[in-house]
Amino acid sequence: MRRLLVMLPCVLVSCGDQRPCAGSACPQINGAYLVSWQQGFPQMGCPEMGPRPVNLNFTQQGNQVAVLVGGNELRGTVYDTWDFSASGGDTAATYSLRGRAVLSGPTAQPDGGAVRPNVRLTGTLFTRTGSATASCDLAENYTADRL
Repeated sequence: MRRLLVMLPCVLVSCGDQRPCAGSACPQINGAYLVSWQQGFPQMGCPEMGPRPVNLNFTQQGNQVAVLVGGNELRGTVYDTWDFSASGGDTAATYSLRGRAVLSGPTAQPDGGAVRPNVRLTGTLFTRTGSATASCDLAENYTADRL
């Protein structure tokens, strides 16, 4: 029983295998992406869709990322599992963008520049609007292909 109690905090806190990536282990998700949205799951009496940007433009420095959604800059982290999360917002709405980067074969740039891998992002945008007494939550799935 004592062993279980000693191990329990480790499980509850963060003994998972997802850690912020470091150096060359970080997938390079910076750049512009064309986004396809799937129907969300709104609550009764809430908006049926969030901001749904046509493009997501990521900036990245190491394992830190930033992207604009709904006119707000979301900031977050890229993990060694190739997952990422970014959040932010204002008094009217808060956003949480989560996803995973998936690489496919390399593609030459149209201008004959460097060859880089195709990157596809898949994930969910969570939007919360309203006040503390009456809020609306919306989850919308997306796929995004690097332009």
